[in-house]
Formats: sequence, structure tokens, C-alpha cells
Amino acid sequence: MSDLPTSLYGDQPQAPRPQAPGLLDQIVGVFTNPVELFQRLNKAPSWGWALGVILIAALILTVIWGLKVDVDEMLRPALEKNPQVASSQIDLIVGFYKKFIIPLSVFTTLFFTAVFTFLTALFYWLVGKSTAEGTPPSYRHALSAVVVPSLVRLPSMLLVGLICLVGSIGGLTPEKIAPTSVGYFVKVESVKVHAFLYCLDLFFIAEVVLLFLAARHTMRLKANGAVVCVLITLVLGIGLRVLGAK
Repeated sequence: MSDLPTSLYGDQPQAPRPQAPGLLDQIVGVFTNPVELFQRLNKAPSWGWALGVILIAALILTVIWGLKVDVDEMLRPALEKNPQVASSQIDLIVGFYKKFIIPLSVFTTLFFTAVFTFLTALFYWLVGKSTAEGTPPSYRHALSAVVVPSLVRLPSMLLVGLICLVGSIGGLTPEKIAPTSVGYFVKVESVKVHAFLYCLDLFFIAEVVLLFLAARHTMRLKANGAVVCVLITLVLGIGLRVLGAK
């Protein structure tokens, strides 16, 4: 006895699965048509290649900066103001960092970028479980919504790298080099307030806007859920930098 057809009209061809936007589509899309890009990522989430590019760009920038920065100028003023550091230890600390500034910076950059990315995506996913407009998003959707908007920072990384290559940067850390933040132009006495002003950066603001759009269109969250996700990014991104400023 032959098998019965699966439907009245026989076997029906399956609809092709949506194809995730490629890396080039993602890089171009965040600058030209982010809403359409994030809608495509909702149907086929993708984040691995974008994260790889961000990590590679951060790695290259860190190495270039590490080769050009004046470690003594960067560390000595803060160490001299720290009452817990004896004056006899300052030269030892500066000498140590001069030898290991590149490996330490590379490890710190890659480790914290990865941890920040997956932790933020976890928070987004948890928010999405209760604020989605329909089916709650998957963790892959959350990762896509966190990682792909960060591609907008690639021009900033390129700019900082070029400035490091062609000029003297003294003891400046990467976020203080390019004239794209309020902190570059406004100087204040408070170290933590100044760190906050450096967070008011053109590319960081653009990323925050894109994160809201990604939460809405990739994760399909309600507006209040997308706002909560943006607030999580602001608290983690700005809060950690301000607290760590010395």
C-alpha cells in the first residue's frame, strides 16, 4: 500500500529559510538603513562575524596605542595622587607597565569586550521575555541586537588608530584621543565627571540609538522594553567607566 500524500495537492515545497545578512550588509546597513537591517536580523539572527570584526579592530587599535602611549605620563600623575601608593613604588609600577602594557591591554580589551557583550545580551534577553510584542526573542536575537549596532564604532576606532600612528598622544587613553566627545573639549577638575563627559561621544550616542532600534525590530520588544535595554547599556557602559576613573 502506497503512502498517502501529505496534503490534498500532494507534497508542498517548503518555503526557503530567510538568509541572515552578511557582514558587509551589516556594516553598510547600520549606517544606511538600520531598521531594514534589524528587521532582517529578526528573521535570521547573526552576530558572530560582527563580533569578530569588533574584536579584531579593538585588538589592532590596542596594539597601535600601546606602542605609542607614554606610560609614565599616563600613570605617574594618578599614582602620585594615590595615598595608598608609596613614592618608592611608583617607578617600579611604571616600569612594570612599560614592559607589559601591550599584553595587559590586549587581554583587558578582549576579555572585557567579550564579557560585556554576552552579559548585556543576557540582560536584553531577560527583558525580552516579559516585554516582547509577540513571541519572546531568543538569546541569538539578543546577541544580534547588542553586537551589530556596535559596528557603528568602527570609524571611531579607525580615526583613533590613525591619530596614534601620525602624531604624539602623550599619556592619553584611547577614548581621550579623538575630538568626538564632550570631554575632549570641556575640562573639569573632577576625574569622574571628566570621565562621564568623555562618555558623551558622537559614536556612542549613535550606538545607543541603534540599540533602541535593534531592540524594537530585531528582538521585537515594546517601546518600554527597548528603553529598559538602552538604560542597561548606559548604566553598564557609562557607570563602569566613571567608577573606574582615577
